[in-house]
Amino acid sequence: MNCKIKIAGLILLTQVFASFSFAQSQSSIQSLDSCIKQALENNLMLKVGKVSLDKAKELQGTAFNIDKTALSLSQDPTSGGNPDNSIAVSQSFDFPSVYVARYKLLKAETNLERNALELTRNELIKEVTDAYYLLLYFRECMTVLSEQDSLCSKFLFLATQRLKTGSANRLEQINAERLYNENKLTLFNAQKNFQNVQMRMQTLLNTDAWIEPQEKDLPLLKAQFQAEPNALQSPLVQMYEAKLKVSERNVRLQNQQFIPSFDFSLRNQFVIKGFNPYHIDRSKFDKGNFTGFEAGLRIPLFFGEQLSRVKAAKKEVEMANIAHQNVLLNWQQEFHTLMNKFHTAEMKLDYYLETGNAQADEITRISQLAYEKGEINYIEYTQNLKTAIEIRLQYADAVKEYNQLVITINYLQGKK
Repeated sequence: MNCKIKIAGLILLTQVFASFSFAQSQSSIQSLDSCIKQALENNLMLKVGKVSLDKAKELQGTAFNIDKTALSLSQDPTSGGNPDNSIAVSQSFDFPSVYVARYKLLKAETNLERNALELTRNELIKEVTDAYYLLLYFRECMTVLSEQDSLCSKFLFLATQRLKTGSANRLEQINAERLYNENKLTLFNAQKNFQNVQMRMQTLLNTDAWIEPQEKDLPLLKAQFQAEPNALQSPLVQMYEAKLKVSERNVRLQNQQFIPSFDFSLRNQFVIKGFNPYHIDRSKFDKGNFTGFEAGLRIPLFFGEQLSRVKAAKKEVEMANIAHQNVLLNWQQEFHTLMNKFHTAEMKLDYYLETGNAQADEITRISQLAYEKGEINYIEYTQNLKTAIEIRLQYADAVKEYNQLVITINYLQGKK
């Protein structure tokens, strides 16, 4: 049974590191800045946002949209020469302020797309940074568990030898085997989590390359937060401000629709000589043509529909204003909640840096020597090893939590 367990553990460990080593052979060692730069260049969602912004810029050219010019030819067979026989050019124009209002609305919509792109950009930077430090976290976990694997393997070897010499019972060996295999399973789980984050990072960067962070250890991000943060610097808040501006511009445009528009027509006499079924004498008009014009106004006498449009546009302003106030309130609540969590994470981290890590190293060193000398039994040794593993993994968890809070708070404040 002992042999089978060892073989199973060896197979599991081989599978874990086989895939990991193959991926590492094709890895690309990169810094966080290079990962962010690659993501900003290649990320598909960011490309969509850039195209959407370009589209909004192009649509600004439709602000001064003038109706099609009407060209007409009229011939009256019962008249000699008058405006009924003419070529006419007609054109309709809106009041100039309508075109200005439409342009300002399209410009506000372009600014909204620009803010949406900036929000997508900041979210992308946040996600890449978070994935980068998660890679470091799971790699640290694998390092701790790999080091622990050698200790567990040595513990199993000593328990087996003690069983052979009769100085230990079968129960001690079983516990050694259990600790050895549990550590391998935990290591396997950390490896799979590392691969999952790796795939997430590759999607963000739009690449097939295996990303290997250049840091050797699990670093801590610097926390430099403002004492009085300004919510207006948040990309999310700025986007909702842009939405409010668009709805306000739309109200102004709808109000402009009550203003009359202009019609202008220019006519030039034109007689088709071959078209004279009533044989009207047209010789008195042979000396030349004459030109006439017509100008008019189109006044909205029935404006119930447009009045409803204005009221609906004002409701959009009201909804946008409520949404803006809501996002400000949520931002403040989320910021203070995250700051409370950050202070808790900071205290936890300080404990491990000042005391916990050193205690874990001391527990491992003393326990190993004491067990080899027979000063402690296998139960104490097993418990001490598990305690040391837990402390080291808990430290890694504390660093992960601390870094993630720094990343999120920086994102809320609009920091890159």
